[in-house]
Amino acid sequence: MTTALAPTAREYGASRTPGTRLHLTRRGRVVFTTLAAVPLVIGAVAFALNGGAAGASNSATGIDLTSYTTDSGIVATLAYSPTDVGSARFITVEPGQTLWDLAEEVSPSADPRDVVADIKRLNALTVETLQPGQRLELPANS
Repeated sequence: MTTALAPTAREYGASRTPGTRLHLTRRGRVVFTTLAAVPLVIGAVAFALNGGAAGASNSATGIDLTSYTTDSGIVATLAYSPTDVGSARFITVEPGQTLWDLAEEVSPSADPRDVVADIKRLNALTVETLQPGQRLELPANS
């Protein structure tokens, strides 16, 4: 009688640790790619919509849109519709111009702090920094 020995674990390669690999089906790859692409598409659409509104002014609806980036990197878009365009005064900010300079220029006899507060209120400004090319409405009494 002959005896056959069963193969040992070493002969089958049990000393190697089995590597687990992720095998995705075609459907799984499509789902995974779609989930990864959705945030990119949403970001591109948001960027395109904001970029399209950045230069709009004097539109047919009478609403002016102004976009600018603050020092902290926040992009702000202001939309306003002047109530009486005939009596409203607007100015385009020049490079290096500040709210204080503007206040002294448009109303030299008034207290600049009050004029700065009026300009900020009229234009819904939350920051003191102005951007070149920004369009501001000036107080009527200046």
